[in-house]
Amino acid sequence: MVTMLVDRVGWPRWVIRIVDCHLLMKQAVARMPETTMTTSQRLLGAVEAGGTKFRAAVVDAELAIVDQMRIPTTTPAATLQAITDFFAANDTISALGIASFGPLIVDPESSAYGSIAPTPKPGWAGTPLLDHLRDAIRVPVAIQTDVEAAAVAEHRLGAGRGYGSMAYITVGTGIGAGVLVDGIPFRGRDHIELGHMPVRRVDGDDFAGVCPFHGDCLEGMASGPAIQARWGETPSSLGGRDDVWNLEADYLAQLARVLTYSFSPDKILFSGGVGARKHLAPRIAAATSRHLGGYSVSHAANAELIATAALGNDAGLMGAALLAESLLPSDSPNPQR
Repeated sequence: MVTMLVDRVGWPRWVIRIVDCHLLMKQAVARMPETTMTTSQRLLGAVEAGGTKFRAAVVDAELAIVDQMRIPTTTPAATLQAITDFFAANDTISALGIASFGPLIVDPESSAYGSIAPTPKPGWAGTPLLDHLRDAIRVPVAIQTDVEAAAVAEHRLGAGRGYGSMAYITVGTGIGAGVLVDGIPFRGRDHIELGHMPVRRVDGDDFAGVCPFHGDCLEGMASGPAIQARWGETPSSLGGRDDVWNLEADYLAQLARVLTYSFSPDKILFSGGVGARKHLAPRIAAATSRHLGGYSVSHAANAELIATAALGNDAGLMGAALLAESLLPSDSPNPQR
């Protein structure tokens, strides 16, 4: 029942009925933009651009996936054409977010902003990822690194909810890190590359490392390919061996120590094909405590500092969707979460 804010005392019944009908019609018309809102005002596009595969999705206002596709990363021309074709068949999105592998040019002042920087990935160096998809799809588009996007998704939707600052580490084919300060990715002229920080060798470890740039940096010593080269088996086939995973935890804890002393985050989350192994976070936490040596105001004895990320393989895609959502006007039906 609609309450009519009109003083109708003494009015004839037939006049009251006409006024009621008129007011009901006005209220119905006022509601039409919300109830008949076009799909283009509701749907968002998300692209997770990975070194081995690309994912694209259309998501609704609740970030539920409406449609999606996954393809291997081949040449830039073939891969981006497939993404363009997917969104051409879903031409109702209102904005697009891209979470891309790196290195990525993220300096807005650069003429190559949104392009892939020099990379070992054959054929991809210099690919203008942002410009290509913006010109092809013709909606507002924004881009972040895949690690930054995943960090934002974990902070807003996953294991980082409720924390003011957070670090997100992915350990898989490579090692990447994203740091959020008040929910915003920290970066300077470039995005951070903590996977290439130097590490102190564990006693007795004479492994040369696999990084093509630095040899024995963190990524060279503790990434998935490093584990396989060191032990002769894939990480998934090594079970719960203490010798394997205590060594891995020691190197990753050196990164946690650097993060603790440089950014002092409330939470450090590990993800990726290696980093998200369930038994690994407690080992990293123990090794981090040892590496801190009791020297930290807040984290010297903080057993809750290290944890496993919650969103799994969807973190990058959800981060891309949140990035698309951030491009919508403030009166959009997709408010900032």
